[in-house]
Amino acid sequence: MLHKMPERNPNPKPSLSTPQLDARHHAILCQIFDNFELGVANVLPSGEILYANPKFALIFGTPLHRSLLGRHLQDFIAPRNRESLEIALRQTAERPVTAEIKVNAIAGRPQTIRFFMSQAQILNKPVVRIVTDEITELSETTSQLRETEESLRALSGRILQVHDQERRKLARDLHDTTGQELALLVMSLRRLADIGDQLGSDERKALLDDAADLAGKVNDEIRSLAYLLHPPLLDELGLVAALNWYIEGFSKRSDIEVKLVVPDDSPRFPEDIENALFHVVQEGLTNILRHSGSRKAEIVVRASAQQVELTVKDEGKGLSALDLKRLAPSAGSKTMGVGIAGLRERLRQVSGTLDISSQHRGAILKATIPIAKLDARPSLSTPSPESRSEPPETPVAASDVANRKRILIVDDHDVIRRGVRALLENETDLEICGEAADGNEAVQKTAELHPDLIILDLNMPVFGGVYAANQLRHMATSAKILAFSMHFPTGMESLLRSAGCKGFVSKAHADRDLLRGIHIVLDGGEFFHSPAGQSQTA
Repeated sequence: MLHKMPERNPNPKPSLSTPQLDARHHAILCQIFDNFELGVANVLPSGEILYANPKFALIFGTPLHRSLLGRHLQDFIAPRNRESLEIALRQTAERPVTAEIKVNAIAGRPQTIRFFMSQAQILNKPVVRIVTDEITELSETTSQLRETEESLRALSGRILQVHDQERRKLARDLHDTTGQELALLVMSLRRLADIGDQLGSDERKALLDDAADLAGKVNDEIRSLAYLLHPPLLDELGLVAALNWYIEGFSKRSDIEVKLVVPDDSPRFPEDIENALFHVVQEGLTNILRHSGSRKAEIVVRASAQQVELTVKDEGKGLSALDLKRLAPSAGSKTMGVGIAGLRERLRQVSGTLDISSQHRGAILKATIPIAKLDARPSLSTPSPESRSEPPETPVAASDVANRKRILIVDDHDVIRRGVRALLENETDLEICGEAADGNEAVQKTAELHPDLIILDLNMPVFGGVYAANQLRHMATSAKILAFSMHFPTGMESLLRSAGCKGFVSKAHADRDLLRGIHIVLDGGEFFHSPAGQSQTA
């Protein structure tokens, strides 16, 4: 704590050894320095003030600069800094000195003063010339920046540790499960290649079925790992679809009942905002599972023209006053876990804030993000029946083979397009008329090739399948659309129907369902469920 020391005698009698400024010298100094924006003073090496301009007096809290004459600088300096000042005054005999010193001159508020001191001669006696400026705000800002830098460095270190732990876990999972299953799959296929001609048809079929089952299991495991790292639904279908998918899986894994409250007309938000809000939900539900003891949670999304607000609530043991203080924004990242600190930094990138509160029961995590402009991508809401319109039937270009139906394959992965071609190549009533690698190309190829049916991947670059389907719905085309993706979350069917799709086939079950779905849709039906009556969920 800085304290202002009792003042010395305001009108000390000058010492016989003290050089005094005559009226002419004093007038010259006043004429030169009195209007300076910096504080200027001449003092003895002992600290006694011979001249001070008005700015110097104001810096030290004395409105009348003439009253400083004969006073000592030490009177205005915090006790713990006096020795440093005296050393600096003595050092000016050898070289100019720059120093920052704390004073306590105005309303008890600690101030930081920067001194530049150099030696001069007056009446053949050594004096010290001082130029000062009050840099309290600059010093405080610098200190805060230094603390912030240290906090960010600590946060970065913890994030790297968490990433390393996640990488090790991912490596173990890939090695201990996926890697072993792939090794077994390779052995099975090698055995078929080596002795397949020596086996009976039933034994060969059994080995092939086992290999296919192993490949499907590996596919499911890799897809699950990829979704946990970053769900493609978030990019293609938006926050609401991704939350529905994530909550469904979280509830099954944790046995915690999670309720999602979202307006029916919830729009798409900009990509960086949706990413930030999704991570808020991930962190909030993870903390509920680990710390709260609650068996229920509620996620509420509210949006206005100015902002979007997402809250994660639970009914657990809540947070103590000490916990709330530790997790407050002003506490700094050093006092909180990497998850909350990382969320705050992520939200800061989109000008958002994160607040944590606790009632008598449970805790609330609330993220608020201002919205400058909503994204133009389609929302997850289902248009009203009167807003839907079926494209008019138009003549289809004649096929080079009579009665063959033309198929356009749209997928950003070449291996998938080749796989679909392989499945259809022996179908005499179907022909592949073209391929496209993204939604934009799908729209162009549809206008050029006039396909009867479009096999449309949902998660693609440029713009994805749902957006492309909406574009195609407003074109004068009679092409039917069969959606083709790895995932089929809650709400997907109504979204696909509103976009004009006539069916959905999971890539994981393409060998079983794709041909059947194609024929049902081409015959005027719909294919949103498997032949066994199970939804095509993945």
